[in-house]
Amino acid sequence: MKLKYFIPLFAFFILTIIISIFFMRELLWTMIPSFMIFYPMPYLFGVREIIANRSIVVKIHNKAPYMIPILFFSLPTIILNIIFLYRNVIFLLQFFMIFILSLSFYFIGMYLLIRDLMKKFHLELKLKQFESIEGRKKLLLINPVNQNKIGLTINPSSTFPPLGLGIIASLTPKEFYVKLIDENFEKFKYENADLVGITAFTASANRAYELASYYQKENIPVIMGGIHASMMPEEALKYVDSIVIGEAETIWPTVLNDFLNNDLKEKYEGTHLDLKEYVVPNREIFSDKYLFGTVQTSRGCPMDCYFCSVSAFNGRKYRQRPYEDILDELEKMPQKMIFFVDDNIIGYGKNAEQRTLHLFKGMVERNLKKTWFCQASLNFGSNEEVLKWAGKAGCKMVFLGLESADPEELKTMDKKLNLQLEYERAFKNINKYGIAVLGAFIFGSDAETKESMQRKVKYILKNRIDVIQTTLLTPLPGTRLFADFQSNNRLISPNFPRDWDLYDMGPLTYSIKNLNNDVFLKIHRRDQKKLYSRFSLYKKFLKTWIHCKSIQTAMWAYSSNKNYRNVSLA
Repeated sequence: MKLKYFIPLFAFFILTIIISIFFMRELLWTMIPSFMIFYPMPYLFGVREIIANRSIVVKIHNKAPYMIPILFFSLPTIILNIIFLYRNVIFLLQFFMIFILSLSFYFIGMYLLIRDLMKKFHLELKLKQFESIEGRKKLLLINPVNQNKIGLTINPSSTFPPLGLGIIASLTPKEFYVKLIDENFEKFKYENADLVGITAFTASANRAYELASYYQKENIPVIMGGIHASMMPEEALKYVDSIVIGEAETIWPTVLNDFLNNDLKEKYEGTHLDLKEYVVPNREIFSDKYLFGTVQTSRGCPMDCYFCSVSAFNGRKYRQRPYEDILDELEKMPQKMIFFVDDNIIGYGKNAEQRTLHLFKGMVERNLKKTWFCQASLNFGSNEEVLKWAGKAGCKMVFLGLESADPEELKTMDKKLNLQLEYERAFKNINKYGIAVLGAFIFGSDAETKESMQRKVKYILKNRIDVIQTTLLTPLPGTRLFADFQSNNRLISPNFPRDWDLYDMGPLTYSIKNLNNDVFLKIHRRDQKKLYSRFSLYKKFLKTWIHCKSIQTAMWAYSSNKNYRNVSLA
């Protein structure tokens, strides 16, 4: 830590003493000593938190790491002095002068530190080496983003690198120069290529089709893969030359060979990969602005929930990578913050649980020093040994697909596992090891009523849901939910592909069963304001700090809640 970051602290002390001696002598032996003792605590804490969370501060300009320390100093200081000095107006005014001075020097110090970190970050970007493309064919990969910026696509700080495109880049031989255009962080600008590969979620499918059209006009072949093309292959083929259905690893070499031989087929279908053969993504193509590095340790899900397309895409067999391979991958990753993208990192059954335990223990034994979060089923909170090692390995937050605490709603969504486990005990166990609970809840099931919506809000606010994610039930192609709603004419946005923009967990896309749609949306909007009010989020922050006994976990939770607030109240 450089000495210059502490110059404002020392300057504040010196200036305060000088002012007190010459202008406020009566403060010299009263309030000034308390400032000298207590003020360095938030200052040092602010410096430490900015350095520890520099990615958050520099990449997404999150203010929490440097605002929270001074807020915790300011509030009790102001309250106590008003209580004790309210009868002495002169003393009170003098106190506020010194207090404002302290805030000024605090923010000067934080500004100097953040400025240096920003300079270092931009210098690293400039120093990145670019490969020569001379004599090689160019494969241009595109990660499209819904231009309407609705639902979960609204916040760039909550986005993650397109891991599938990183795998494609790894599988592509050196005869190709590979470049990624990622609309999460850069505006699309047409550039020439020999071959274009594009992926898309359902909500970004129209944008993918739009971008594909630019290259088709120039007779440049476009190949589309990902979840939407896999679920809607005939639709996708109207806009691109070829599609890859399912997992690409087993078929991509064939695709490239056919391209080189000018014999590109319309459809390629990948088989489910044995994850012992997993290809580590080429992360060099990803933007440096991503906050998290992403890692996949498993694929497939046997649960086959009513509203989920994971089983349709990755199959119902749960497949796992060897934990030693994952540890080797983590060791080579420069990112300190990691998101495990698995739908359920702990898996199903004792063998899967033991593999996860070995992974967490290995992260500790190799001293990887990563902080991370993951997704899991509710059984993540059942095994305290797993939780203990997850906490030691750096886990700060776990995403749990809770959907609802109402048994009738869970039945309509076919969430069998959640019906078997006790929510509150799982939350308590998870918090015990310094891990925050990110509880995902769905509104709009066929069992939803005014009363159930009210109960859900009360439950979320009352219980140990450290981070709140609320979405509307969304019938995505490839799910049983979509098939049922489409066949029963319940979709209110059925003009495809145009309406795919709306299928991003935010807008209502179907007719609610027990409520008028307008009434439902009015209640839902009111509920969102209550759940994501600043008071609710501050209260959640304090509870997380108390329950997890970790300020870092509490700050992770608070930052995540702010992101979800931006999405939900947009």
